[in-house]
Amino acid sequence: MNRYFFYNFILVSFINLMLYVPHILMADRYRGAVQSLIIGAVIGTILLYLYTSALARYPGKGLPEILKMHLPKWISHILISFFRFMWLYATSLAIIAFAIMINRFFNPDVHVSLILAMLVLASGYAATRSSLTVMFVIEIGLIVNAPIILFVLFKAGSNPHLNWDAIRVIANYVTKAPTLASTAAASFIFTGYINMSLFNRLMPSNSRFRHRWIYPLMGFVILLITFFVPIGIHGTEIVGNYIYIWSITADSLLMQYGFIERVLFLFLIVYLNLTLVFTMSGWHQAMEFVKSMMSNHKPEIDSEKTPLSNRRGSVRFRAPVSGEPSLQ
Repeated sequence: MNRYFFYNFILVSFINLMLYVPHILMADRYRGAVQSLIIGAVIGTILLYLYTSALARYPGKGLPEILKMHLPKWISHILISFFRFMWLYATSLAIIAFAIMINRFFNPDVHVSLILAMLVLASGYAATRSSLTVMFVIEIGLIVNAPIILFVLFKAGSNPHLNWDAIRVIANYVTKAPTLASTAAASFIFTGYINMSLFNRLMPSNSRFRHRWIYPLMGFVILLITFFVPIGIHGTEIVGNYIYIWSITADSLLMQYGFIERVLFLFLIVYLNLTLVFTMSGWHQAMEFVKSMMSNHKPEIDSEKTPLSNRRGSVRFRAPVSGEPSLQ
């Protein structure tokens, strides 16, 4: 079950390429962004170890149950409301940003509101499933899309036009003190552990968070690629002119084989999948936090009742009783 933690950490690590994290870091590239990469990694690692160590003491329980065990009801409701708003706002920001990207790069003729409505309907429907189902969707989404993202990162890092002199110029600003915005942006990539606030319910009693040292190392490597590769491709000055810097970076890459020539199309399709998965996960957590504030609510990992939307057309099987013929 330790893979659940791995999936959530990798999901947040990959989704930062599409959000505004690279743009914030590029804006401060001369004002301490390099040092913020180091400080953000240290802060993220410390918080990761502290948070997972605390959750490991309560296997099978989510954050709402833990807060109700140790805090007064009104304090726990305030904290739960904060987590609800945090996930609702963060994932809504992601799906809005991607709707704008689809409008700009895929189909400018379609109004962005229509694109956003379609994404909201898909994510909202998936978010109403059980926690176990949501985790399985995250697992399938990463298994399908993670290799393609790693391929795009490798394609960008191995680009023969990558200017290492530009990377060294920016790296020399490591002595500049970081800003609060760049430090917060750099530490975002390590925040996948916060998803375990709810999905810790899926952890069995004998589970442990193993090999935690891998996650900060992996996150720091992805963070370095996120920051330095666009600088090497676009240059030290031009890189600050783009908001969706990795979409432009993917658009500058070509594949000389296969039926997809521009990497941008592959990049956006993959991130469409990840955005829907990320939004589904965040909205599901927000809904579960709201449910936990109800006095008669009992958390459940997987719903025993089939949702009404899945009943129509379904066939139910039951074990044959004695005397009845069985299906062969």
